[in-house]
Amino acid sequence: MHLFLPAGLLPLAVLCWVCLLPGAAAAAVGEEAYPTLTVGPDVYTNVIVLNKTRSDVFIQHAHGMANLKVKELDIPTQIRLGYHVEMPPPPTRLERVLSPDVTSFENDPRVQLMEEQLVARLDPILDRLDPVTWASIVAGVGLVYLLYGLVCRAICVKANVRTSLLPFVWLPVLKQIPLFRAAGMSSAWLLTTLLPPVYAIVYMVWSFKVVQMRGKKLIYSVMLLLPGTNLLAMLYLAMASTSREEEKPDPNVISLSGSARRDAA
Repeated sequence: MHLFLPAGLLPLAVLCWVCLLPGAAAAAVGEEAYPTLTVGPDVYTNVIVLNKTRSDVFIQHAHGMANLKVKELDIPTQIRLGYHVEMPPPPTRLERVLSPDVTSFENDPRVQLMEEQLVARLDPILDRLDPVTWASIVAGVGLVYLLYGLVCRAICVKANVRTSLLPFVWLPVLKQIPLFRAAGMSSAWLLTTLLPPVYAIVYMVWSFKVVQMRGKKLIYSVMLLLPGTNLLAMLYLAMASTSREEEKPDPNVISLSGSARRDAA
């Protein structure tokens, strides 16, 4: 039996045969075929998997051919293509506490609303600040830091810290070295500044030991631990004299107590 086609329909028949041939061939040899396959931002249609290796996937799709890297595929797509994926173990409770999901926190509508309100309030204030005002703010911050450095230096001098360590009081982090020495603690405690929870405990110990070294009452240790009063306590420790200084006699005053006892005898 012979099948005759009009001459005008022959190119259309050839085109249909070419389009249907990959699908028929895939069905015949058992190749994998997918209506769609999403790889990142790209979506492939009429996908036929030609070959798979450990690192690459070769596919034919509606618009040509492509080579996909397995490591660039998400886990659902890897599983869909038949790759064995080892799922990571669920995080422990400690890991969830120490490593919070920052993305979910940033996407929280309440956090976004707070950010928008903060920006809306700060923008008018920042727009009104001229260079003179900025210079005044910077000068004020520098003055406060200078005064704080003087207070720390005075405390270290009162505690008889070595003179070679005193210049460190002007450096942001290294100033803890002479302050630790003022409390009779090792300079190695400086490493605890890298661990804020541990440093909080160390600061509590320092508050009690530096007051003890200065020979003052326990109440000043408590004041060092409270926000606001800690500055007053630091100022007091820097300006108050030590117990030894109060008991040390003035070299310009001649004591007559010995001669008085000799006269009485």
